[in-house]
Amino acid sequence: MLSKFLLASAATVAALSGLANAQTNITENACASSSEYSRCNRDVADKWSSCVRNCHGNGNCIVNCGCESHQKYINCMAESCWNQVYSCKYQLFVQQYFAICPSAHEPIPFWPPPGNAPNRCSCDLGKVTQTTLSSRNQQIKCMRAVTDKLTADIGNIPDLSKLNDGLNIANRASDCACCGASASISASWDICPHTQPTLAGTDMWGVFFPADLPNLYTSLPNWAWSSCDATLQDTNCKDLGFTDTDKFYKPGDFPNNGTSTLYEVGGTVSAPPSGTVLTWSQASATYTVTATGYDQKAVASQSDYRATATGSDEAFPLQTSDNGAAAVRTGGLGAVVAGILAVAML
Repeated sequence: MLSKFLLASAATVAALSGLANAQTNITENACASSSEYSRCNRDVADKWSSCVRNCHGNGNCIVNCGCESHQKYINCMAESCWNQVYSCKYQLFVQQYFAICPSAHEPIPFWPPPGNAPNRCSCDLGKVTQTTLSSRNQQIKCMRAVTDKLTADIGNIPDLSKLNDGLNIANRASDCACCGASASISASWDICPHTQPTLAGTDMWGVFFPADLPNLYTSLPNWAWSSCDATLQDTNCKDLGFTDTDKFYKPGDFPNNGTSTLYEVGGTVSAPPSGTVLTWSQASATYTVTATGYDQKAVASQSDYRATATGSDEAFPLQTSDNGAAAVRTGGLGAVVAGILAVAML
């Protein structure tokens, strides 16, 4: 057991150490105050590494270090790189934060961006992530309703003639599982039809709905996403509480994949979207951040979303080269989350 623990701990520490530089995928030269952003990033990375070392392999402690460090990276953005907070890379970073931090919750600064935000990502990654998270919550609620019914009925089956009641409950559990998975996976095609699905977030389903760990599917040992065609054909997912998406594609009936990479549209952010001071909270921590690197007069003349746009939207490019926006995802959120959970479960 000890060797298994040390191996899992080492894998997790290595994964989190790799993430410690994730925020620097936003090039400091692109930030409103490059020197302050660079200093802030280095400070967070150093403290994260120290925090993990001081955990001495404790899984919950390591996860808490990751949560706090991601929050402080967000503060770095608000302080000195506010002109990039609607970009693809920042939106991917927030997605990563939700993936590795169980206590993460909305609201998150600058996420998701307003629909008309300047320098926004070509794919609304925030909306995709929100749909995945809400689908997971709705699936949990749906499965809980099934479990509650099973518990209530468990003493009310006097003979085998009532066995079909139990089978109906099992079928309803499968309905919950298929609807939740479909809502999450379908979001990438529905929200970002022109974007390559893996860049849009279709692989988040494997992170937020893990099939090989204690989760929503433990009561369905033979369940698999590939078996959901017939279930989704005969099920109205909205009737089961899945109300945050309009599309529930079946495994064998998805639209053609988009071909575009991620890129920014809509001009530039010329003043801090949060104004001069941002206050936000997560778990038990509350942060107050003061923006730097801007003209004070620009702040007073901001629009409703407290930023100004120049230029116009671009038509989506087809078969474009990778602009690096997916770099935060490179390395695999799934591998990081698996490492974290491996430690937490020991």
